Amino acid sequence: MKSSWEHTKAQSLYHFDKSIMDPRWDTAIGLGKFKGYWSAELAESVKNARPSNWETRGYKAEDIPSPDIEAEEYDLTMAGADPKMTIARFEWDLAPVFQRMCDLFALDDTYNRLHVQYTGEVFNIHIDKLQKWCPEDPTQVLRVIIHLSDWEPGQFYSYGNYVHTGWKAGDIHTFDWINVPHSTANASLLPRSTLQTSGKMTEQTHKFLAELRSVTAYQL
Repeated sequence: MKSSWEHTKAQSLYHFDKSIMDPRWDTAIGLGKFKGYWSAELAESVKNARPSNWETRGYKAEDIPSPDIEAEEYDLTMAGADPKMTIARFEWDLAPVFQRMCDLFALDDTYNRLHVQYTGEVFNIHIDKLQKWCPEDPTQVLRVIIHLSDWEPGQFYSYGNYVHTGWKAGDIHTFDWINVPHSTANASLLPRSTLQTSGKMTEQTHKFLAELRSVTAYQL
């Protein structure tokens, strides 16, 4: 695998046509909303989040580097970017309120992290490789994004041709990680903060997703 982008693109069902908006792919899939108070915990977590590049983005990445890092850095180099540039800041030691958010999804073998971007930080376009959680049926793997702060102009996610903006703190969404190319960047003057939980869905996961859909906001 020389290029991570070309490798994952070849396996994707996404259309890769910049001229269309296909709602099967070009979207963020809303899951619901959390309601609560976490401003103090968020401020502390943002302060503690560790600047990371592609090589160091994983949990304990200094001990367990990504096996695909050479191909991932190749894509940045070919684009004229610094392969060691800071793409985001991560915090794995979650405050209790953030850990509770993750636990409610009841994912198996869960991977949780706070995902922060400061001004000028860019997580370049890519397709996720989460099949390891369930190689026999990757569709059972779920990645959830929880916005922890209100949207600021200049902050965005892209899912295919769709640009996701305008969120409020507590909004929850997912996307088709198997197929959809995505990216995120911060061109605002304030940090952009989200919580991310990933893992294999369980029966309790489906029950909680149904509960989220049945209420205006889930009170923590």
